[in-house]
Amino acid sequence: MKLSARTAALALALLLGATFGVVAPAAYAHHSAAPFDFTKQVSVTGTVKSFEVLNPHSHIVLTVSDAKGRRDIDFEGHSASNFYRAGWRKNSVKFGDRITITIAPRRDGADGGFVMQFKDASGKVVGFGRQ
Repeated sequence: MKLSARTAALALALLLGATFGVVAPAAYAHHSAAPFDFTKQVSVTGTVKSFEVLNPHSHIVLTVSDAKGRRDIDFEGHSASNFYRAGWRKNSVKFGDRITITIAPRRDGADGGFVMQFKDASGKVVGFGRQ
């Protein structure tokens, strides 16, 4: 059975629309790294409140005390597979550990940043960038 050009075009449009409907939410979920200034590296020391090594990005919440006071700050990081390749293991960081992280700070000056590396409680450095 041969399709008319109009029917073929309609079928293609429906296929593309369905594909976009599936792909677009996944693409939207993985956001840009534009909020972070990767030309700078800042060290932050704090106590681990939580550390979730996930895909596409990990999150670490540190309780930090500095000139702004004591507060919890959420930092974003590499994926689980990237951290694993860099030396992270399940017990590398635990709740209550005091650690130092090296981040690419937020461009807007707000708390947080992108974790490039961290020094665990034993002093082992895990991550990417200058060590």
